[in-house]
Amino acid sequence: MMNYVQEYLDGKMDRLDWDLDFNNYLTKYYPKMKRESRDLADCFSFYLAEEGSDQGVGLSDGEHKKLIRKQWKGFKAAMRDGSL
Repeated sequence: MMNYVQEYLDGKMDRLDWDLDFNNYLTKYYPKMKRESRDLADCFSFYLAEEGSDQGVGLSDGEHKKLIRKQWKGFKAAMRDGSL
């Protein structure tokens, strides 16, 4: 999942690909992520799904990428700070 987000932010996929695939990836990989670390999975879901992708409806492509970048930074900060 983390590689998926980074690929989007690095410009290796466009907004349409993100919109079409993000929820599929989350549905597919969240259970495994949760088995490995419930806190990490819940944090990822909060930052990138609930406060990221779910809030992107109606945003331009640039605004969407800016939102996802902000949420990605928040997620990484939580990991780095030991908030998980």
